[in-house]
Amino acid sequence: MPKHAEFGGALAWSWHHAGLVVENLDRSIEFYRDTLGYAVEFLVRDMGDQFQRTVGVDGVVCDLAQLVAPFSGTRLELIDVRDVPEGLDPRLPVHVGVGHGAYQVRELEASIDALVARGGSLMGEIVMFEEGRAVYCWGPTGTVIELEEAW
Repeated sequence: MPKHAEFGGALAWSWHHAGLVVENLDRSIEFYRDTLGYAVEFLVRDMGDQFQRTVGVDGVVCDLAQLVAPFSGTRLELIDVRDVPEGLDPRLPVHVGVGHGAYQVRELEASIDALVARGGSLMGEIVMFEEGRAVYCWGPTGTVIELEEAW
């Protein structure tokens, strides 16, 4: 018996968060906290290697926070990226304003295969985080999708 109901070819079982690249993490946290009531769930400073491998861009470093809305439990990830090389694809999630949607899946490789079979592609590589493995992908129309392995 499955632990969760799974949906679509990628077998997603949960929406996890929406992410946005921002130009100033501290100001953004203050805004979302004071204006919309979000609370910081966790905060990471100076993430280098993991972020570089996730987005497939050498040299970038980020500060990242996940916030939670008390009225819905919705998670919002804010990412402040530094040392972005000139001339990169403007759709990459290293540029201010670019967003992504993150979904939880049981078997990461099977979900990636389903995404690729439907016209998507990998952006970076599968990376191990404290919470589990994750990967950024391109949807077939240029959107950024994060798949997180969790069950």
